[in-house]
Amino acid sequence: MLPRLLLTLLIATTVTRANYRFASPVDSIAPTERGARIFCTDSTTLDVQFYTPDIVRITLARPGDPEPLLTDALLADSSMKLSIRWIDTADGDADLLADQYEYQALRHIEENDDYQLRWRNLGVVCDKDSLRLRFTNQDGSDFLADDPAMSYGWDGNEVRTWKKLAPGEKFFGLGEKGGGLDRRGRELVLWNSDTPGYTDSSDPLYQSVPFYIGVRDGIAYGVFFNNSYKTRFNFGAGQQRYSSFAAEDGPLDYFVIYGPTIKAVVQRYTDLTGKMELPPLWALGYQQCRWSYYPESEVRNLAATFRAKDIPCDVIYLDIHYMDGYRVFTWDSTRFPQPKTMISDLAKDGFKIVPIIDPGVKADTNYRVAREGLTNDYFVKYPDGTTHIGDVWPGFSYFPDFSNPATRDWWGGNVAELRKQGLRGFWNDMNEPACWGQAFPLETVFNDNGLQSSHKKMHNLYALQMAQATREGLLKAFPNERPFILTRAGFAGIQRYSASWTGDNLAREDHLELGIRIMLGMGLSGQPFTGMDIGGFMETPSPELYARWIEVGALSPFCRTHTHYGSPDQEPWSFGENIEDISRKFLKFRYELLPYLYTLFYESSKTGEPVWRPLFYEFQNDPTCYDWGYQQQFMLGENILLAPVTRVGQYTKKIYLPEGSWLDWNTKRVYEGNQEIIVDAHLDWLPLFLRNGTILFRRDAQSYADERPIQELTLDVFSLPRATDGFPASSASLYEDDGQSMAYAKGKSRTSEYSYSGQNGAFTLRRTVKQGGFTPPDRKLSVTIHGFGKAPLMLWLNEKQITLADQRVSYDPERKVLELNINSEASFNSLQIETHSPNEE
Repeated sequence: MLPRLLLTLLIATTVTRANYRFASPVDSIAPTERGARIFCTDSTTLDVQFYTPDIVRITLARPGDPEPLLTDALLADSSMKLSIRWIDTADGDADLLADQYEYQALRHIEENDDYQLRWRNLGVVCDKDSLRLRFTNQDGSDFLADDPAMSYGWDGNEVRTWKKLAPGEKFFGLGEKGGGLDRRGRELVLWNSDTPGYTDSSDPLYQSVPFYIGVRDGIAYGVFFNNSYKTRFNFGAGQQRYSSFAAEDGPLDYFVIYGPTIKAVVQRYTDLTGKMELPPLWALGYQQCRWSYYPESEVRNLAATFRAKDIPCDVIYLDIHYMDGYRVFTWDSTRFPQPKTMISDLAKDGFKIVPIIDPGVKADTNYRVAREGLTNDYFVKYPDGTTHIGDVWPGFSYFPDFSNPATRDWWGGNVAELRKQGLRGFWNDMNEPACWGQAFPLETVFNDNGLQSSHKKMHNLYALQMAQATREGLLKAFPNERPFILTRAGFAGIQRYSASWTGDNLAREDHLELGIRIMLGMGLSGQPFTGMDIGGFMETPSPELYARWIEVGALSPFCRTHTHYGSPDQEPWSFGENIEDISRKFLKFRYELLPYLYTLFYESSKTGEPVWRPLFYEFQNDPTCYDWGYQQQFMLGENILLAPVTRVGQYTKKIYLPEGSWLDWNTKRVYEGNQEIIVDAHLDWLPLFLRNGTILFRRDAQSYADERPIQELTLDVFSLPRATDGFPASSASLYEDDGQSMAYAKGKSRTSEYSYSGQNGAFTLRRTVKQGGFTPPDRKLSVTIHGFGKAPLMLWLNEKQITLADQRVSYDPERKVLELNINSEASFNSLQIETHSPNEE
């Protein structure tokens, strides 16, 4: 009893340690609509609110705290009311009673030393003497716990909480961060920053996502710190005692998300902050950019060259030189005398034009946008009411206050006017917000929906609200058209509004590797639609480095080449015929994979799962998948493993294959997993492997993503029997809609499911269709079954027997490939195959 008594006395007398004031002991507890409010002896309160059986929100409030809870990152329906009933019992029948009476049972147990709250999978235990919280799973085991002596504390306006650090605990997430994917041993700052030419150790960068995933003892959990002030996350940096997170001001308000898988944590985090909206199909195409393409003749010549060289491309970007003196929402009439005509002409050949949009509005009273902003009070101000003027590309500039709904409506309306001219997407840049001198005044005041908050709170939200304004303005003017927005900066929830890229990278090998890791970290942080500037934005890549970069870039979620002002040309044909051929090959491969990629994007819009995934996302219990050496190796969806070559002069590649069988796409050789292998990596090869059980969808090549409907659908099937349990479950869904309208949200789409199964030498490939009001034109169907080691004895196509003499089927024993080619996918229902002993040598 003595240690607990001493601890109680220390806390009760509000001992100061390193200027921190710590929470006092618990006085009482009372039920609330979602959980409980815990009252401390110093009048501090701690709210425990259950959102689902796997998500709980913790909010600590001191007496007189004026700061309301942040809502910008959360979905509106996150505050939905729940039917929860407080049950003062540990009765095992509580859940049964809850189901009977149509409410959710929140168990409350009070013991001598603590309070216990539990809703199905997730429990919260509060120590009465220290306010220390422990979070437990369904077995009662801790997966996250406050430090025994330091749970919650304040140092002036700063708020902080400390969590006990477990041996071997790993940490992932926080958005755009360099270094390794595991943040263990580092302290990281979240404060959106314009960091051109950043390095692996640069911190902070452009985007801040105060969400991380912890993995301890094989159990994954998530923490989302719902605070937009400058924050610091310490994951055992300088000590081995704790992880912690702190903010310079604002509430100590955070969500704890129970997994136990990393997949489940990411999905539940995006339940809170939103999923990516399904983009238009063309946004998945290749995009070409530089600072800057001008005048109009250069843009037209660029487009014509893509088509003449048979290199697919959907988007051409216009950087800041298209504007009149860098005035946003204007055109330079000398460089682009007839922009609407140019846009219309290029659209006929499949090109979409996307301009840059910077938030800085030139301080010029002869300029319409500036006059409107001043007249209607749309700009950021100082506390004395004076409009803030900063220095950026246009010179002295005003900055829109996107936290004001009226400003967002006005800005969105201006964006919509550009869309009416034919522009198809919008590229938000310099939106950290950036200015010359890198010091946007902290004392400036933002509307913040009437709350009048300082830049300290609003800085990290600026890009999020700019993207919100852009998306809402486009949907208001074009309610049946999917917007495409690209942003450099962002905060939690940015995935609801915009794609993103990794900012001003360098044309170096280590930056190719760094970009891969940043993109994987962004995916774990809820942003699946992300990419990096292929070839590097600053400096100049060698021909071989550009080839390696475009090989992996061609399979990235967002696929764009971009380069700096005054740099040498950086188009796919700029590095000689050999690199041009490689670029063409891989960009065409991307367009072949669009059915697979588009389906991945659709699934991500429903689940929040990333498109690019670290190996440990799919193989959480394999320790090798966490190794530093394999953090540039990743999954594209759950079935394609990519191991890109990132070093010039490297023509072999060491690869780790997790459990299962894997098909080398380049050689068609089959490898068993749980081993490291070395494969050839010729300059025109990208090491790529299909996981056992894969059904991969491809289509005929085209010049741009929406050039025509699929004319030939190709299925690559790879499914081998396993020694333990026979064939893996092999099924895949192909999602299709019109690729551009919002009709898909009303169910106008089609999902075709293909399944492949086998047992005792009999195999069946089957197709079923879920009709949803969208019917694509019929097309040819080509099926390739890889690893088929025995010639078929009998075949049935749509339950009618055929032979190998039938021109629609063929078998190649050397390649171990069975192929089916028919003229009508709509006529296909099933293919049944019988062999003596399938898949044997």
